[in-house]
Amino acid sequence: MQLLSLVLALAFFLLFAQESLAFIECSVLDYGGVADNSTDLGPALLSAWKNCVIPKATSTATDTLLYVPSGNYLLKSNVLFDDAVNFNLHITGNIYLPFDSSLSGTMIEFENCDNIVLNGPGAIYGNGYRYRPGGNLSLYPNRPRLIRFQNCNNCEITQVTLYDAPMFHVTVIGNNNEVHDMSIHATHIGETDGFDMSGNNNYVHDVSVENGDECVTVKTPTNGFVAERITCKWTAGCNIGSFGDDNTAVDVQNVYYSDVTLSNSDAGVMIKSYPDNVGTVKNITYTGFTLTTVAYPIDIDAFWMGNGEDTGKLSITDVSFSGFTGTGTSTRPAVKLHCNSATPCKDIKFSGISITGTAANTYTNACGSGLSGLSSC
Repeated sequence: MQLLSLVLALAFFLLFAQESLAFIECSVLDYGGVADNSTDLGPALLSAWKNCVIPKATSTATDTLLYVPSGNYLLKSNVLFDDAVNFNLHITGNIYLPFDSSLSGTMIEFENCDNIVLNGPGAIYGNGYRYRPGGNLSLYPNRPRLIRFQNCNNCEITQVTLYDAPMFHVTVIGNNNEVHDMSIHATHIGETDGFDMSGNNNYVHDVSVENGDECVTVKTPTNGFVAERITCKWTAGCNIGSFGDDNTAVDVQNVYYSDVTLSNSDAGVMIKSYPDNVGTVKNITYTGFTLTTVAYPIDIDAFWMGNGEDTGKLSITDVSFSGFTGTGTSTRPAVKLHCNSATPCKDIKFSGISITGTAANTYTNACGSGLSGLSSC
């Protein structure tokens, strides 16, 4: 019996030791980082990644932490994790951007990455108001963005709170990525996008955005996107596009938005493009939207920007709007559909639309079902 107990104890010890060895903490404090809100955190992040994370990483991202402990840090330089795989950037402290008119690009960027976790409970303060004094967006046009995942797959971003980026907050380009349980708080001004997503099978849920621009938006190319339980305040809505002038390769398919709350916003949902765009937007579902004082609650606009010449052939088909309730604004229609004449919007479906306090709806080159005034296809 004693021998059996000894064997079990030894097995437990070896298992515990193996689990302990699997977890590696690479603290920026060991690689030049100082929580004094003065020393540049950038070099410490890169040093810890190159000298500790890369040599010790396993195939499980959360086994290896690139750790920013509690405290206040200043990020003065761009950080690029290129060809990064299998680690967890865990931010417990607060990271602040200084005002530096020479800063541009993205402050924390992952490129060509796979299996990365970026999580909190820390925060990043962009101090964007310093880059746009008096609301001037043109004074420093190359001001920096906060976070970018470029050509990245199987990543998770969660629990980090973001404040007032000089420009956009989070851009994710890649496949099978998840963004959840985050909040963004920014000035009510343009060029402060919350989450810009493109790629295949990405998922955004349980996030809140307060800013003056995009809330959770889909860019091209995308095939498979889900957004659920989203809160948007003072935003420009949850949109698809825009796609840029002269874009002839638009491809957005299989998009699903559900359980979205918007208030005091310039738009509810938009599919917005230029009049010369060419490509496909199809199988789009918007369901369960609660609106309070939202201009353009439902808007498909092929002439959102551009010279107005109707030269495009953007095919927008099979778009469903259901369960939209609340209030719009008295000078804007609840529904506006304005599509290219060469490729009219088809199979636009409406059900359960109850939006009050709006101007008359408008339809140009569109057909569908479920709303008085819209011709059937």
